[in-house]
Amino acid sequence: MAGKWKRKTSDRLDRLAAAIDAVSDTDRIELEESLRVDSLRVRGAVELHATCAHFVEELNGRLAEPAVSLDPPAYAESNYSDKGPVLFQLNLRGRLLQIEFEATEETTSTEDFGKPYVMRGSMRAFNQRMLDGSTVHEHGLFYCPMGKDAQWHYFDARSYRTGRLNEDFLARELEKLL
Repeated sequence: MAGKWKRKTSDRLDRLAAAIDAVSDTDRIELEESLRVDSLRVRGAVELHATCAHFVEELNGRLAEPAVSLDPPAYAESNYSDKGPVLFQLNLRGRLLQIEFEATEETTSTEDFGKPYVMRGSMRAFNQRMLDGSTVHEHGLFYCPMGKDAQWHYFDARSYRTGRLNEDFLARELEKLL
């Protein structure tokens, strides 16, 4: 009887050891994925600001007098924090494109967009005339991983139109405010 008990205990300990090893592998994989997503988020914030900055620089370079500003004017990896929302604002004499985004609660989400994303937010476009009429145009923004890279996408809930957030998109939205 004692031999049978020792064999059962030994088998149970072997199974427990195997289960612990499997959990540690799972934990390691989850940690690596979390670190990868954290890195993507930082890169996404910096890339989005760079897109906005390049757009402002190109547009101001074509104007007789620079009229478009970006706030904040500079943004670096060290500025990013996933503890709350990030706000960028393009201002053309009171005509505003406000971009606000933040990290998803989970590592990735598909709750509001068809592709998995690691950051979500919105871009609001308005001027004084629109505010007087209680109108603000808004697009959802999503930073979607694609392999080792990721891209910003917009989604217009009114038209179900979607695409990449790029300088052409920013120009189209700013044109609507003129």
